[in-house]
Amino acid sequence: MARVLTDKSPNAATSTPTTPAAIQPRDRLLADASLLLTATLWGMNIPVVKFATQTIEPLVFNASRMVLSTLVLGLLAWLESYWVKQPNARLVISRFFVFAMISGLLYPLVFMFGIDRTTAGNTALLLSSMPLWTALISACFIGERLPLLTWLALLVAFIGTAIVVVAGGKVNLSADTLFGNLLILLSAMLWATGTVLSGPLLKQISALRLAFYSSLLCTPIHLLIVREKLPGEILQLRQPENLWALVYSGIFSTGIAYATWHIGVRKLGGSHAAVYQNVVTLVAVLGGWLLLAEPLLSSQVLGGLLMLIGVFLMRYSRKTL
Repeated sequence: MARVLTDKSPNAATSTPTTPAAIQPRDRLLADASLLLTATLWGMNIPVVKFATQTIEPLVFNASRMVLSTLVLGLLAWLESYWVKQPNARLVISRFFVFAMISGLLYPLVFMFGIDRTTAGNTALLLSSMPLWTALISACFIGERLPLLTWLALLVAFIGTAIVVVAGGKVNLSADTLFGNLLILLSAMLWATGTVLSGPLLKQISALRLAFYSSLLCTPIHLLIVREKLPGEILQLRQPENLWALVYSGIFSTGIAYATWHIGVRKLGGSHAAVYQNVVTLVAVLGGWLLLAEPLLSSQVLGGLLMLIGVFLMRYSRKTL
């Protein structure tokens, strides 16, 4: 962490521009591909985590996968230092610390506590509000001006996600899930806040380094939280099926996906990148259909089409800026 220093240079980026800067088509395509890969990895991670946490304490599983993701991100950041020129600006340590605490510590803890107290359907529905929260926070706190077409794209994608989740019949709005629902909604707001905060940071360091530094700072805290439970869960973690779930979730969903997410945010901005959060639900539904033989309803197909329309509208609005 020695290179994470406060920068007093006037050339250092300290704020997000009020409108996303124009980028080249090739860079835009790379950013879209990075975000689509992220959504796919996160979508497939939902059944993986659901399976593993049936026999492993959720916070222990979360801390264990954070160890793997830190190792993977550290290796990728080390390799990147030999192949990619790094930004000259140094990381503002106070801004980085706030970002890391929100996205690397508070978000996963609130999410794990929330999903343990509500249904998977409720979780998917509430998390689909992330793009809207990202856009609202960006508009209110950093003055990002989004065109009407962008807001329309966010709304269409959210409606599509809601249709997919509700049609699946897994939404439960009873009083028993109220507290869990509130926690999941809070986790969506926390992730949106972290996405907005990452914008200025990604102008100072690479996406890989930001993800690695955040994981390196927060993983020891996650391990400290479960220090008393971890020894008793070791045998469960070593079971082949749970070990494979841990490898996937740690290396791909929490490791590589965090890096590809920040790449997309760096190129497109938080509000534009966040719309891909809705694709996570679509991937999860398709995964259940392909791998678990779960029924795919016509209404869910309609909702999926609306999600994709929202993504395409967002991409088109980016081109018109």
